[in-house]
Amino acid sequence: MKKNNKIIFILLVSLISFVSCEDYLDVDPDRGIDTEVVYSDYYSYRGAIDRGNWLIVNYFGTFANGESCVGILSDERQVAEYNTGAEQANKGVWQDLDYWDFGIKYNQEHIGNPLGVHSSAPFHQQPAGRAMKAVRAMSIAINNIDLLDDFPAGTGYTNDELKNHLLGQAFALRAWHMFEVIRRYGPILLVDTTSGAGVEFNPDFNFDTKRPTFQQCADLIAKDCDEAIKLLPVTYVQQAGNTGRFTSATAASIKAMTYMYAASPLMNTDNGAFPFGQDTYNQEYAQKGIDATLEALSLINSSESRYKLYSQADYLQNWRCDNAVSDEALIQPGPTNKGGMMTMQWWNIGVGWWLPGHDGGWGNNFNMPTQNAVDRFETIDGYPVNGFSSDDPSFDEGNPYENRDPRLKMMVFCPNDEMYTTEKWINNTALRNEAWSNDALTQDFNKKDGDFVEVTRTGYHYNAYPASYTGYFDGGKWRVPGNNKFEKLVGSAAKYFIFPHIRVADMYLGLAELGNELYGPTTPIPGLSSVPKDKNHSTEPLNTAADALNLIRTRVGMPNVRSEFLNQDDFRDRVRNEWGVEYFGEFRRWKDIRRWRIAKDVLSKGIYGASIIKYDNGTADPSDDTFDYSSKKLDNAYRVFEDKHYWYPFPNGTKDMFFVFEQNPGW
Repeated sequence: MKKNNKIIFILLVSLISFVSCEDYLDVDPDRGIDTEVVYSDYYSYRGAIDRGNWLIVNYFGTFANGESCVGILSDERQVAEYNTGAEQANKGVWQDLDYWDFGIKYNQEHIGNPLGVHSSAPFHQQPAGRAMKAVRAMSIAINNIDLLDDFPAGTGYTNDELKNHLLGQAFALRAWHMFEVIRRYGPILLVDTTSGAGVEFNPDFNFDTKRPTFQQCADLIAKDCDEAIKLLPVTYVQQAGNTGRFTSATAASIKAMTYMYAASPLMNTDNGAFPFGQDTYNQEYAQKGIDATLEALSLINSSESRYKLYSQADYLQNWRCDNAVSDEALIQPGPTNKGGMMTMQWWNIGVGWWLPGHDGGWGNNFNMPTQNAVDRFETIDGYPVNGFSSDDPSFDEGNPYENRDPRLKMMVFCPNDEMYTTEKWINNTALRNEAWSNDALTQDFNKKDGDFVEVTRTGYHYNAYPASYTGYFDGGKWRVPGNNKFEKLVGSAAKYFIFPHIRVADMYLGLAELGNELYGPTTPIPGLSSVPKDKNHSTEPLNTAADALNLIRTRVGMPNVRSEFLNQDDFRDRVRNEWGVEYFGEFRRWKDIRRWRIAKDVLSKGIYGASIIKYDNGTADPSDDTFDYSSKKLDNAYRVFEDKHYWYPFPNGTKDMFFVFEQNPGW
């Protein structure tokens, strides 16, 4: 059996082996490089740790990462025109699919040039493949920490502190990357859980075992986080070379997020519910999640920490930032180049995904917000919206996008919204979002409110993208005003694009979600009132799940959740809705509807866009025009989702190497 294990180890390592440049930091010490050379010197050891940072998937990093836009798998986004990969994924054909977030291979990395360039970047980058490689790299670094004995002077830290910081980063990075794997593929042993040592896998490690539970994996990740919390500072004395590095607050937030997942319905496999969980939360792990979140918030809100919730005025700094690091981001990959990513070359991810083809994006491969997503933005008075109606007495069906959650107009160009900063038409491209479907060839007049008014021509954008046009384009989260191929406003308008993986807001929404499951929305959560207040917003201590949710709402100008929703079931719906709004466009929706075990039901209801008729009232001012609004189901917006799709399938080539290890059910 030992010989068998060595064969399995060699095969698995071949899937995630280092095959890029010749720099010694890019070569596994198992391949003959002197381990002592790598791990005895502080800076070379830190370089080895930085591999774990660069292997955090950066959705704005390279052209290749554009194929991980998993928002189109959920009900949040729709691609304008299907290409082969998107169509295959949305039709549920995932087995051996190696892009759109699937697959466990990784063929290149760029240590010297971590953002890469199109000519040398791998075309398909697979997040779980990157994560597996990082787990191994961090495990090797952890095992060789005792070799580190050559330290620099003048850092503001003792040698022991410098050593602890590197070791803590390795533990925290390993924890994050393990989490990245198990939230896609389900529970899998990547390090030794049986001995309790958490050591890296080696030729004697037996992978071919019965799979653990998600909770066992979560406890292992939490153990790494606990080690990191003890070793890392909450901030670094000298930021040079340390900007954006993992801190104790980062490690605590990973632990909190992992336990939130472990408590979620899909992962709640108690009482024989494996592999697809049950409708309820795991109570034990919900409490672990709350405790971990309180620990994280105590570090985040400490006086030494730089972390904070941005105010409404600075809210967009979360994603397009004046500085290289967001103060709300607990985990972010390396920021994009401030100038390069704002130019209009075709390979730029920030251009390609979010800009429509007529504006300089990737032709018809860009993706758009759906009506499903827009409906999640409440009225300004906190009422839900369903299509183009609401129980809000002040809701105007003739102006359905007015008096809504301020984040709607921050994030989305709605029909008839101005999309450019210059008052002109360029190359027959509309200044406004012309989403109306009028056909002037077949319909000249229509009756509205007892008067006959002229019906205008088909809207420019509706006519340009007839196949799957939803009526909406992306606004401010990923699209800088004036940054399009016509206006080309760069330079002073340039900002860093940042794609955060964990933000401070995660902690409060996680607390609202888990707190509601254990204590309800209004019963005090033990220990919450003693947590330090957020630096920008809290004037009173938080006590309840509702308080945590309201903090995220009020910081963007929304009111507290309405009193009629302060029962456990309705509050659960409002929390889940808030996840969809606060993390709109950040690929969370796809992960959330799976962990909540509602994806099958949600996606079966279809993907919707806006159906709009425009009535030209004959004035020069477009704001005088009137519209009829309704929702339309997009017939070609495929979303095939069965029970088996709750977990990604392991590639057949990997599964065939094992005898006991089980493929995810249904594949």
